[in-house]
Amino acid sequence: MGAPPHTPPLRAPIVGTPGCPTARGTHVDVAQFLAHVLLSDVSSITALVSELEASVDEDVVVWSPCVCTTSRAALVAALLEGDDAITEVEVAILGTSATEATVHVEWHLRGRFSNVGFLNDDVLVEPSGAAVVASGVLVVEFRQEVALDIRCYYDELGVLEQVVSAPPT
Repeated sequence: MGAPPHTPPLRAPIVGTPGCPTARGTHVDVAQFLAHVLLSDVSSITALVSELEASVDEDVVVWSPCVCTTSRAALVAALLEGDDAITEVEVAILGTSATEATVHVEWHLRGRFSNVGFLNDDVLVEPSGAAVVASGVLVVEFRQEVALDIRCYYDELGVLEQVVSAPPT
């Protein structure tokens, strides 16, 4: 598989640390907060549930290769019950662009494949301890001040290759 692709330095703090974006402020602030929360592991999310709930509509629709929900309650449950196969997650915001009601957040993630994971909920993948890197874009559409639709795009196959065939580190 060769060396992992060049990864930019992380320029944003992880969720739960001083300086992490919060859900208060502009649509860009909220979208960056949502990127951190949606991409982080459960240990980082539990303290932010009420802020997450205040940031999204009751009928928020969330789609990514690993989670699809159609309500605030389902989103919170999916995040808190996630398998956390990738831990020690660090998220950096690389850039944002915004229109009146839509924000695009380009992100980069680093973590470690340190817990058992599942493919399609039925194939067990043992943890290798390998470093995992991924980049992508989160698209957040707003209704007034809350997120109504969230879509997360990234190279799912690239992440899968890292956790399935990577040697332990």
